[in-house]
Amino acid sequence: MNSAVLSPCRTFRYRLDREVQASGPVFAYFAVNPSTADATEDDHTVRKCWGFTLRNGGRRLIIGNVFSLRAKDVAELSSAPVVCGPAHQRYIQEIIAEADVLVPCWGSRTKVPRALHPKLDEMLAILRDSGKPMKHLGLTKSGDPGHPQILGYATPLVPWQ
Repeated sequence: MNSAVLSPCRTFRYRLDREVQASGPVFAYFAVNPSTADATEDDHTVRKCWGFTLRNGGRRLIIGNVFSLRAKDVAELSSAPVVCGPAHQRYIQEIIAEADVLVPCWGSRTKVPRALHPKLDEMLAILRDSGKPMKHLGLTKSGDPGHPQILGYATPLVPWQ
């Protein structure tokens, strides 16, 4: 099942799902913001999450984001009047409920407009409060979870401490 939930105007992507193999846990990845991937098209981040899911025995991946605005460049978040669509929180909760393992993976907060940094911390709190297992692909110098796009597949998923 490959699917994506986009707003009617296609400005926001709330979730993206990809089947990886027949059995295993469901991994939910939480990056900064969605780019161009949709129900039929993958971008580099989706392909990397697919690879990490396969290498860690997962059957399905779900991608959610701290912000649901579709943008190729994170810098676009600073000039956007709205960075989260109206259904954003609902889908974040659905993704968490469906996942077996939560993987925050937005990379260094230095690329995110400073005014939006509190939303990164808020997302971590939401993920922690879920009680679900959390893992990451290493931490950046800023202490944020590494982004899969720049990491090799040999990078282990480690428990969040």
